[in-house]
Formats: sequence, structure tokens, C-alpha cells
Amino acid sequence: MKVIFYVFISILALSSCERTSCENAQAATIEDYTGLDGCGLVIKLQSGEVLEPTNLNGFDITPVDGMKVWVKYHEVQNVMSICMVGPIVEIDCLAKR
Repeated sequence: MKVIFYVFISILALSSCERTSCENAQAATIEDYTGLDGCGLVIKLQSGEVLEPTNLNGFDITPVDGMKVWVKYHEVQNVMSICMVGPIVEIDCLAKR
């Protein structure tokens, strides 16, 4: 019985770390662009590039304006945006820094 318990706890611990450890991620800041038509929270990289994420709320952190994060992402093709401040991306990993 103890073995099953420890296996379950190990699997739970490993799966919960999945979206919080961001290897090869970029430093960025969450910014609130709700003042622009069709915009909401975006991600601004240290290079100044602004990203429009499609799945920002799909992680264990609650994004807020000014939050410093690590982000790993890939661009989404054939998707249109009303905001139009940067490329539309799907976030692969997001963690506070």
C-alpha cells in the first residue's frame, strides 16, 4: 500500500512541475493593453517585442500587469487578431521570475 502511495505522490509531483520549470525560456513582462481596441494582457519580451498569447490563463499563475515572467512559446499560423500589436503565440511554458 505504501508503494502505491509513493508512486502516486511521485507522479503528482512530476506532473505539477510541468508548467513551472521553463528551460530555455525568455525573460518577459506581462503588460495590460486593454486601452487598445481588442487587446488584453500581452507579453513584452526584453527585446521590446510584444506577443499576443492565446492561452495566457492556462497556467498555474494568475497573470497581472507588470508581472515578471519566464516564457517559452511558438507562433500560431493562420490566426487573425483585432489587437494587432505583435505575433500571435501559444505559450508552452510560463513561470514567475
